[in-house]
Amino acid sequence: MKTILLFGAGKSATVLIDYLLAQAPVENWQVLVVDANLELAKMKTAGSVYASPLSFDINDETERGRYIRMADIVISLLPPQLHIEVARDCIRLRKNLLTASYVDEAIRELSTAIKDNQLFFLYEMGLDPGIDHMSAMQLIDQIH
Repeated sequence: MKTILLFGAGKSATVLIDYLLAQAPVENWQVLVVDANLELAKMKTAGSVYASPLSFDINDETERGRYIRMADIVISLLPPQLHIEVARDCIRLRKNLLTASYVDEAIRELSTAIKDNQLFFLYEMGLDPGIDHMSAMQLIDQIH
């Protein structure tokens, strides 16, 4: 069984959590959903046998490392300023990382360590989300 660790169960995580839990039986995944609000993590995982809702202080390096160590892949939907600590842990523990945030200077400084450890870090590749949404609406409006 593969373990997916997801940090953040906010609004932007809902569709991803639903997708991961729908695919979990087929792909043999266990999904660990960590949020500061345990009730929110419980609500988003809806009692699925393929999910474990968790809550701890993301700044707690020991707890963060404990769960990252268990994961086959880490997904961070945390606020952008918190990704760097998760990224550093992923390098130290040799885990791949996916996040919707943009590459910033702090992450750029880790690029050598990411490459040296043969890790895959996937960050946002689109435009500013507001521009993306406005562009999509422009296309939709042209169709109608």
